[in-house]
Amino acid sequence: MKKAFAFLFMIISALLGMVPAQAAETKGKILVIASGEDTMTLKNGSTMNVGFFLNEFAVPSQYLAGEGYEIVLATPEGKKPVMDKSSNDKNFFNGSEERRASAEAFINGLSPISFKEALRHLDEYKAIFIPGGHAPMTDLMQSRDLGEMLRYFHESGKPTAMICHGPVASLAALPQAEAYRKALVDGDFAKAQEASQNWIYKGYHMTVLSDAEEWPGELKKGTEMPFHVEQALQIAGGYMEEGALYQSHVVKDHELITGQNPASDIALAQALAAAIEGR
Repeated sequence: MKKAFAFLFMIISALLGMVPAQAAETKGKILVIASGEDTMTLKNGSTMNVGFFLNEFAVPSQYLAGEGYEIVLATPEGKKPVMDKSSNDKNFFNGSEERRASAEAFINGLSPISFKEALRHLDEYKAIFIPGGHAPMTDLMQSRDLGEMLRYFHESGKPTAMICHGPVASLAALPQAEAYRKALVDGDFAKAQEASQNWIYKGYHMTVLSDAEEWPGELKKGTEMPFHVEQALQIAGGYMEEGALYQSHVVKDHELITGQNPASDIALAQALAAAIEGR
């Protein structure tokens, strides 16, 4: 009797708006990958704070959520990722403080799962998306778990999207990803080329933050990045396509969709949504 009453109360409450009714079915889940690191060692041995770039993460994710997809965030250990503080600026949202605040609130509302958990349910995801910020240059590009995910999406032909520094994470799919990163940091390009064998994206056309867009930040810091992402992808066998500096530029080749810089956020989201719908 009590169970019947409780069930009846929930139905009535839902109708009255007191308790939210069961959420409508989504079009599917999209796996968003973020780094677990918050610092990176630079060429001169100093360190800089790193994290995800707010608009690169939030704009595509919010757009896809608006299109009816469920956003699932995963980090290596299931911890909340850190934001690059320099990206928490309304100028990356066409000067709109409201859009900036909405983006931050959206990201803060996501509860991340671990890579191990994500690996257990890869068949549930329609696509995988990796936003930028410098953080992917640390753990993501040498993560064996991420490498396994990327190979699954590649073999399944499922859309794989990355933006700005995010495409460097595609190097996790290398069989010798850790050795490859070490060779880049050491400046040993011969060893890097040796470790670049059997990359699933070799020969793909792609884009990433260009050297010309990276240099101003390096000059400001007075030191170089540990390596340049454009060169890192070139050595591994990617065909780099650069667009105009600081302007939106998106490249699609097979299942891989890449955006060059923060300005590419909405175009990347639209290309990813179209790729999912087109499967």
